[in-house]
Amino acid sequence: MTSLNKLDRGNLSEQVYTAIRETLMDGRYEPGERLRINSLAEELGVSITPVREAIFRLVSEHALEMKAATAIHVRNLAPDELREIQFIRYHLESEAAALAAERITSKELANLENLQEAFRVAAGEDPQEASLINRQFHFAVVAAAGMPLVFATVENMWTLMGPLLRTFHITVPVRDLTSGAHKHYDLLRALGKRDAAGARAAMQEDIIWGKVLVDWLEKKRAV
Repeated sequence: MTSLNKLDRGNLSEQVYTAIRETLMDGRYEPGERLRINSLAEELGVSITPVREAIFRLVSEHALEMKAATAIHVRNLAPDELREIQFIRYHLESEAAALAAERITSKELANLENLQEAFRVAAGEDPQEASLINRQFHFAVVAAAGMPLVFATVENMWTLMGPLLRTFHITVPVRDLTSGAHKHYDLLRALGKRDAAGARAAMQEDIIWGKVLVDWLEKKRAV
């Protein structure tokens, strides 16, 4: 099971919620993995109560599922659910990318370029790290758009699909993730040119390319 860092005192329920949610987004839990409240509390250095509160909150957001009173599992998304998530991301993240092209600073663009280089290296060596950096890249694009409500919605989508993205980075051929043809490069070029339409199209193509994950899920369910 993934190890979590102990938390400082404060709003423990919120901190536990954030810690588990980020772990889901980063793909450090496997789809279907069971989470035990006692184990989480011990790892985080807190009592059971804030962990239980955070777990129930994530269950209500459909990021986790409760199969019994004490049986908490990471969601196994169905292909149709993943399609819906991609539909939302396709529209929200692409419009955020278009707006980011108009608002992005040179510092934010340099950060994205560094993240993409780190992603290229990690994709050939460590799928879990690649999944984490990929999320950071997408979040940095949306953050550059300066739309906090859109950012919060996008975060929710990544919380749901994060565990599957790690599987994606294991399944997809490494050459598709490390090549110069990766859609992130088209997006970086468009952002650098302040090309809103180009940034929108590049983000849309990147999300469409992720259809391979839906195909993989369908094949897995058919077995």
